[in-house]
Amino acid sequence: MLQVLISGLSLSAYYALLALGFAMIYSTLRIFNIAHAAVFGAAAYSFYILYRIFGFNIWGSLVVGVAIAAIFGLLVDIFIYRVLAARGGGTFSIFIASLGVASLFEAMALLFTHGTPLVAHTGSLLPITIGAVSFRPLDILVISSVAILYGVLFYAIMHTRTGLEIRALADNHTMAGVVGIDTNRTRTAIFAIASSLAGLAGILTVYDSGIVPTTGLNLLFVTIVAVIFGGTRYLFMGALGGSIVMGLVTAFAGFFFPQWVTVIVFLLLILLLIWRPQGFFA
Repeated sequence: MLQVLISGLSLSAYYALLALGFAMIYSTLRIFNIAHAAVFGAAAYSFYILYRIFGFNIWGSLVVGVAIAAIFGLLVDIFIYRVLAARGGGTFSIFIASLGVASLFEAMALLFTHGTPLVAHTGSLLPITIGAVSFRPLDILVISSVAILYGVLFYAIMHTRTGLEIRALADNHTMAGVVGIDTNRTRTAIFAIASSLAGLAGILTVYDSGIVPTTGLNLLFVTIVAVIFGGTRYLFMGALGGSIVMGLVTAFAGFFFPQWVTVIVFLLLILLLIWRPQGFFA
C-alpha cells in the first residue's frame, strides 16, 4: 500500500503542473483550454528531438522546450482566441477552436510518429529500495521541484504587481480594465506562465514514462477532473488538492482495478458535480 501511495504522489506532481496552468487560464479568462494538451505535447516532442535525437544538453533542451510551450500557448491565444473574441465568438466557439487545436496537434503527431511511444531517457531509472518500499530519485526530484515551483508562483501571485493584476482579472475581468489594468498584458502573462507549466509537465513525462500522441489529452482529462474537484476559487489550493486526490485515485484504481481506471475517474467527476459543483475547496 505504501508503494502505491508513493506512486500516487508522483502522479500528483505531474497533474499539479497541468492543473495549475489550466486553472489559471480558466479562472481568469473563462477559457476551457483543451489546447493545453497540444502545448504539453509541443514541449515534450521538442525536448525529445533536441535531447534524444540531436544530443543537446538536458538542461538546455528543457529550457528550449518550456520556451516553445510558452510561445505556442501565446500564439494560440493571440491568433485564435483573441481573434474569435474580437469577431463576436462566444465561450463555446473558443472551446470548439481549442478542441480543434488539440485534435489537430494529435493528428499531426500521429502522422509523424505513427503512434510509436517515445521515451527521452536512456538506460533505466533505477529505484532505491528501503525496506519494502522502492522509489526513484526522479520521483523525489519531480515532487520537490513541483513543491518549490508552487511556492515561488504563490509568492509571485500574492506579492508582485503582475500577480495582483492576475488576481484582479480573476475576480472581475470587466472592472480590472476599468481601474486601469492592462488586461492584454496580464492575459499574455497568464498564457505564458500556464503554457510553461504545461510544457514542463510534458518534458518530465516524455523523460520519465514516455508519450504517444494521445498522452496530452488523456492526462488533461484527468487534470480537468482535478481542477473541478479542487475548484478555482482558491487557485493554488484547488489545483494542488485536486491533483493529489486524482493522483491517489488513479494510482490505487490502477493497482486494484487496472481496467476500470477511466470509468472510476469520470464516475468520480459525475458524482462530484452532483454533490459539490463548486469544487471541494470552494
